[in-house]
Amino acid sequence: MSSFDGSDASDGFDGSNGTPSGTVANRVREHLSRYLSPASDEDLDVLTLWAMHTHLPQALYTTPRLLITSPMPGSGKTTVLEHLERLAPHATPMSSVSSSALIPRLIAATPTVLLIDEAEKALSPNKPGIEDVLGVLNSGYKVGGTRPVLVPSKEDGWVAHSLPTFAPVAMAGNAPDLPEDTMQRAITVTMFPAAEGDVEESDWEIIEPDTKDLGLSIAEWAEAVRDEVRGTRPPVPKGCTGRVRERWFPLKRVAVFAGGDWADRVDRMIINDLDQMERDQEEGLTTVKPHLQLIRDLHQVYVDYDRTFVSTAEIVSALIVDRPGMWSSASTFGKDLTAQRMGRMLVKNFSIRSTKDGQGVRGYYVGNFGRAWRAVGLSAPAGRLDETPSIEPSRPSEPSKPSNKVAACSICGERLISVNGSTTHPNCETQEAQAS
Repeated sequence: MSSFDGSDASDGFDGSNGTPSGTVANRVREHLSRYLSPASDEDLDVLTLWAMHTHLPQALYTTPRLLITSPMPGSGKTTVLEHLERLAPHATPMSSVSSSALIPRLIAATPTVLLIDEAEKALSPNKPGIEDVLGVLNSGYKVGGTRPVLVPSKEDGWVAHSLPTFAPVAMAGNAPDLPEDTMQRAITVTMFPAAEGDVEESDWEIIEPDTKDLGLSIAEWAEAVRDEVRGTRPPVPKGCTGRVRERWFPLKRVAVFAGGDWADRVDRMIINDLDQMERDQEEGLTTVKPHLQLIRDLHQVYVDYDRTFVSTAEIVSALIVDRPGMWSSASTFGKDLTAQRMGRMLVKNFSIRSTKDGQGVRGYYVGNFGRAWRAVGLSAPAGRLDETPSIEPSRPSEPSKPSNKVAACSICGERLISVNGSTTHPNCETQEAQAS
């Protein structure tokens, strides 16, 4: 197994032209920079590693969707797909997806790389049957993804077969309206129109042979490192979990074997992605489901209170005051958050129920939220999870029944229901104590 810094990779491969593997990524990036004008250098890095990863999808287990977008037409999105078509193996360009069965049938015939142009039209949410098409694309980001498809049968006319959906997919369009679950699996590259002289024209009559030769160099590199890539589990920055990890980890594994500082570049891109996600959430630029926003906001409540137990009333009040746009009557919901609504969200989505503290006050221990916070990438405030119980304090399995006897208060003489031997009203006892 090679080291995680990629130092072994640069000496481990000698292709037909004598090029060490450590320079393949640099050659791909230099090629793309000559013909493409993305918004940033990081976008060129993404395109480079994504093109290389298309030769190793089975070894990488997951494949991030690549979204090539731009704020305006004429920015070179189709040109990106044309270069990827020559650099990737068995690529299939398509400007429309006629049915959800088309993609599984293509993949079953020959493992391919799907390059979908004009995604704002091909994957439009108003297109009939688009939900099924997006379901296929979403299921195919991980090894083992399948889709039941009807295929012709001589005996029965049609029979259902489970066909594979796993394949690298690049989508290009002018800000296509894609659903959240698709975007969570995608890495976005933004293209801008190039000023005159910034990039060279992609004259395929001239550059096609050299571009295809570069694709063959990637294929030779991939064949040499395939087994090691499969067994390499490089570290990623803190917070890179869940869907974020699924889309970046394949490129990190490729970067390890690309040599040079490519692994460090991916780490920086991951950190930038995490920072951007946090800023977008703070500024309300992303749509977060209410129960996920609730669990995040509850974390801040426990940070502010710095207690192991917070009552339901305190939590609800804090949420309404601190996040009025989400939990007050000024929110899109139109009503203040209630204890009942909060309780329903916590029970339904996280199986978290309120409990009582030693004084019988209903609320939540910080330990109740440990697993939910970890699931959204948050740690316990000041490490308090281990200090607190996550369940309601134990009670006697068979509590003794109180004996109710009609009597008179020994202080005021009024009628008294004696409970477990009590002989006074509580108020009378308090007043007696103050008087004495």
